[in-house]
Amino acid sequence: MGMKGVIPAPKGRIRTPVGHKYLEALQARAHGSSSSLSSVSSSAEKQPGPGLNLLILGMTSGTAMDDIDFALCRFTQESPEAPLHLDIVQHDSVVMPSKIRADVFAMLREDSAPPSMMSQMDAEMGHTFANAIHIFTHKHGISIDDIDLVGSGGQLITLTGAPAKGQHRSNMCLGEGAVIAAKTGVTTVSDYRTTEQAVGRQGAPLFAYLVGLLLRHPTRLQICITIGGITTVCFVPADKDGGIDAMYDWDTGPGTGMIDSAYREYGLDPATDQSALLYGNICHEVVEELLNNDEYLQTRPPKTTAREIYGDTMAQRIVQMCTMRGCSPSDTIATLTRFTSASIISQILTFGPPHAAINNADIVVDGRGIYNPVLMADLQREFPLANFSNMEMRTGVPSNGKKAVGFAMQAMEALLGRAVGVTANADVRRPNTITGKLSPGLRWREVMEKSVKFGGRGRGWEGLPEVREMVVRQKGNFS
Repeated sequence: MGMKGVIPAPKGRIRTPVGHKYLEALQARAHGSSSSLSSVSSSAEKQPGPGLNLLILGMTSGTAMDDIDFALCRFTQESPEAPLHLDIVQHDSVVMPSKIRADVFAMLREDSAPPSMMSQMDAEMGHTFANAIHIFTHKHGISIDDIDLVGSGGQLITLTGAPAKGQHRSNMCLGEGAVIAAKTGVTTVSDYRTTEQAVGRQGAPLFAYLVGLLLRHPTRLQICITIGGITTVCFVPADKDGGIDAMYDWDTGPGTGMIDSAYREYGLDPATDQSALLYGNICHEVVEELLNNDEYLQTRPPKTTAREIYGDTMAQRIVQMCTMRGCSPSDTIATLTRFTSASIISQILTFGPPHAAINNADIVVDGRGIYNPVLMADLQREFPLANFSNMEMRTGVPSNGKKAVGFAMQAMEALLGRAVGVTANADVRRPNTITGKLSPGLRWREVMEKSVKFGGRGRGWEGLPEVREMVVRQKGNFS
């Protein structure tokens, strides 16, 4: 018998429709309706506020865990309706300490880490990121007290974007934001993937909005291929065909991660010994078997993947397949590289626009894959008429710094409570106004005051409009 006055907990899952005015306004904007916006706006006359000026440090560590990438960005905007200006003040990388790198890889290989180890790794990575921030700022003579926000992408170790029936979308990203905030004194935004999954999306890819703003073109299709540990492709139609409102993206599958793993299998460092095994003979039988029997490659977008599919375990299996067929180490690397490029090409041709449209597009490549000449040659051979370039040549954003810039931008949007655009092929088109978890730093109230004042009074429930134009005003000082 329950206690008097206490409401018993509901049995099973309760799906309560969200009816908040702010969310209704965002949903109306996503569907192009203006009448709903006016009905929920405040009756008070809008009064202009001061412009936006935030200095934000974006940071992330990729699948290979070689480095921690940083981009110190200054975002300025005269008003919420004006173009957003980006100055990249500094960009650099700090080497990931070998011990935590080895510990994380060992934990992933065992695939049976106890909860105590997982929590310890999360805290340890937070301390590692905080130390790396101090190294970065000291090296470049930057006062850490001047930084308004840190946007940390963390260290992703597992991601479930399409769970089995009865399970939930989830991820594990190491690098506790509260530790970073405590050790640096800077308000920190983290756990971007968790907030994406909480509203019903897969948690990755995360950077289509940034890519769309950087690459949009009035008449030409733009394609961004990011070849990191995993490869992501983003299509941004010409403005006349929908532009950033019609862009779509997904993870195509393997990137450089399994190639790097194979190098390590042979006792080599992929960062320094790449050319040693780059030009072997391809075992086409293995490539065809992999392409034809890969369940992820057959799945339609939207989709995302991580090292739990294309990681050390699969790389070791491919090494064994090649060894059984008499392949040398260089032949194995060549075969893995061809599987990677072939998977990218087949995904683009299967789920993207027609071949002729791709051949007439601007293709921008970024990530570590741009330094693999075989991968780049395979892509250019398949699309010989396309206009290839890299991210830095095209936009001024460093090819290895795009993700750090993206996390800096999303940290800003989380602080402002401003919606980030959603791709046309997303599972859920509902805009997400809080793109990460905020851990307050010493200047929390000052930074929040900047956020509240931006845009002025009288905006009502609809909040700030999405950014529609971005200008990279200078490349900054790249080292």
